Amino acid sequence: MLRNYIKIAWRNLKANRLFTVLNIIGLVVGLCVCIVLFSFVNSELSFDKMYSHAPDIYRVNMETSEEYNFETWAELPNAVGPAMVKDIPQVKKMTRLIKDDFGVTASLKIGDKNFTEDRLYLADSAVFEMFDFKFIEGEAENAFTNPNSIVISEASKERFFGKKSALGAFITVNNRDTLQVSGVYKDLPENSVIDCDMIYHILDSWMGTDVYWSNASYETYVQLQPQAQVAQVETQATQLIDTYVPKEGQYFTQFYLQPLTKIHLYSAGIRDGYATRLGSITTIRSLIFLSVLVLLIACINYMNLATANSRKRRKSIGVNKVLGATQKHMLVLFYVETAILACIAVVLAYALSFLILPWFQSFTGNAMNFGDLLAPPILIGLALIWLVVTLFAGSYPALSMTGISPLSLVNKSRKKHTVSEFVRKGLVVFQFAASIVLIIAVTVIIQQMDFIKNKNLGYNPDGVVAVSVKSAESKQQIRNLEHALNRKTYVEGIAAVQSIPGADESGRSVRRLSTDQTGMPIASCRTEGNVVETLKLKLLAGAELPQNIPEGDSLVYTLINEKILSYLNYKSPEDAIGKPVNTELGGEAIITGVVANFNFNSLKEDSGGYMYYKANDAPEGIRTLLIRYNTPNLQQLIKGLEQTFNENLPNTAFDYAFVDKHVAQLYASEERTARTATLFSVLAIFIACLGLFGLAAFMAEQRTKEIGVRKVLGASVAGVTALLSKDFLKLVGIAFVLASPFAYWIMSEWLQNFNYRTSIHFWIFGLAGLAAVLIAFVTVSFQAIKAALQNPVKSLRTE
Repeated sequence: MLRNYIKIAWRNLKANRLFTVLNIIGLVVGLCVCIVLFSFVNSELSFDKMYSHAPDIYRVNMETSEEYNFETWAELPNAVGPAMVKDIPQVKKMTRLIKDDFGVTASLKIGDKNFTEDRLYLADSAVFEMFDFKFIEGEAENAFTNPNSIVISEASKERFFGKKSALGAFITVNNRDTLQVSGVYKDLPENSVIDCDMIYHILDSWMGTDVYWSNASYETYVQLQPQAQVAQVETQATQLIDTYVPKEGQYFTQFYLQPLTKIHLYSAGIRDGYATRLGSITTIRSLIFLSVLVLLIACINYMNLATANSRKRRKSIGVNKVLGATQKHMLVLFYVETAILACIAVVLAYALSFLILPWFQSFTGNAMNFGDLLAPPILIGLALIWLVVTLFAGSYPALSMTGISPLSLVNKSRKKHTVSEFVRKGLVVFQFAASIVLIIAVTVIIQQMDFIKNKNLGYNPDGVVAVSVKSAESKQQIRNLEHALNRKTYVEGIAAVQSIPGADESGRSVRRLSTDQTGMPIASCRTEGNVVETLKLKLLAGAELPQNIPEGDSLVYTLINEKILSYLNYKSPEDAIGKPVNTELGGEAIITGVVANFNFNSLKEDSGGYMYYKANDAPEGIRTLLIRYNTPNLQQLIKGLEQTFNENLPNTAFDYAFVDKHVAQLYASEERTARTATLFSVLAIFIACLGLFGLAAFMAEQRTKEIGVRKVLGASVAGVTALLSKDFLKLVGIAFVLASPFAYWIMSEWLQNFNYRTSIHFWIFGLAGLAAVLIAFVTVSFQAIKAALQNPVKSLRTE
């Protein structure tokens, strides 16, 4: 019986080739989108679940006090981990993780070669057991037995030593510490938030031996005892604050535990942290919603085309019913047709997903590989998608056609405004409402990204390259490099600084009076040289920081922004010049100049207080040279900089970054969102157009004789085209009215993520409506014009 159903269904699909092709194309596109995106989602949801102790591992986060705006930080004082192991029985193990020199790219010297490394960590030895490190050289148990040992990943070993064994080799870090390789471990999985390429013992550094509750720079992971009560551990951890920290030093108020498997997707709003492989659960939910929406539009296409095609099949269904076919038999037939078509579409979509995966990855920036498409959840999902599409897309055509009596099916007359017509129109409205929402969303996203790119940041990152000098062997080397670069014609200005804006400044507080218990949190950056000129800051009053400070001068010279000026209650920038300021820098500080506020962080955040300072006994070092250049030939620029650098710092690896690229990286997630949303919109509109094209073709076929009569009576091609198009354009108009309020609401919510944002202009809605009307008209008019140009004699000859 089933075999006969398949034969009949296949015959029907072949007899209606246009219907079949349009549906297959629509379903293939929708299914391909779902397969690729569900693979990406599955990959994102798999983060850190491979570790055997994952259910018991948590990252300790902390909430700051009112002084720091009750923010949540992922970095803690280094005393927290040891105190939790010592005082809380349910804590089994802990490890602290911190990047070398607080995250600045390290310079390595191995033999006579220099390398850079930005994944060099310090950690406690428990890290190897907690995160299932698999050693291929050496042993985890003995990795840190000897002082000044370092372990490296397999990829690092091949990069530094090739095929040779790395055990016993020496690596000099930042011209400061010489470490010996004691182990090589297999590369950590790509779906791990722990991304160490090199690790040395935190107890070999002051970062581990000097235990304190002040500076918060360490990620801390704890492994709890099986069946431990997380809430109880959090309470006990928070009680440690009162136990170990004096009231005046309590700038944090609470500790809480974040499950390891939640870090990747649920870290929005958590500041700092060293994990670079962070995703967003909001993005995941949006991608799931959009992919389901595209698939839903494809299924609606099937329903529309199937019900529109039903007129051709009314007689055959009626004859089958007269000859004894039951409603159940006809239901099975319709579902078998849908199942065959959906199966073809699933196979083609799965094959196509392998072909488009590299393009999808490069276009959207979402990291994926072919293995993600072969994951068991995806293969199981294919069967579920096929079943869902079959049941959902085939339901309405099957139920609407098989429930009609045989006499009405063989009757030539056709009732106007049937239920199927209303449903079909409703589905068209839904398709175009979804498309209009996507058009509006993409336009707003692009407008916001353009707003960000063109907003005056208060400084000019374009034309500035940052060169790392943190591993210089002496201050004189840095001065020699500055002098050499100043003689280059392509160099306009140089400023030696602690960090580029928004990268690795120090967190401090400014107080109005030294007796104040609370103050204003700021970012401070040590500098030497003309930072105002190099970064094109707007100087409101005073002068640049002094070029030279006499030996023995204990003053701290500061350059503050308007935020700090306002907090200090000065009426004008001029009033602040020469005045003292409490900076937590150890000595007496005075205000040398005031600059306009500038956005050193993402525009998602308000620009806070920022202070450049210069002092003889500065607590921070000079790590970076900011170089403003005036040449368009970037390749020649970097070549010249590297040559000069190597001449003056021969034992240090050359490492550079363009400041404008750093700024662009702050919005990489939004850029990916914009590209992904654009892609989805195009696909959704394409699928909707397929449905309109098919509906227009069937409408033109149903009204062939009417068109012939109208042409004989003198109707023009334009008149016939308008006749066939106006019904669809009315539906698009209804879709626009329904979609606009929803689109306005959802995009207003999205813009709330930005502290600086554009407005949603009404012309965007007009543009989206016009685009939808134009797209619909072009799609429908093709079939309308084709019908209008047909010879009326052929269409009337059977009458």
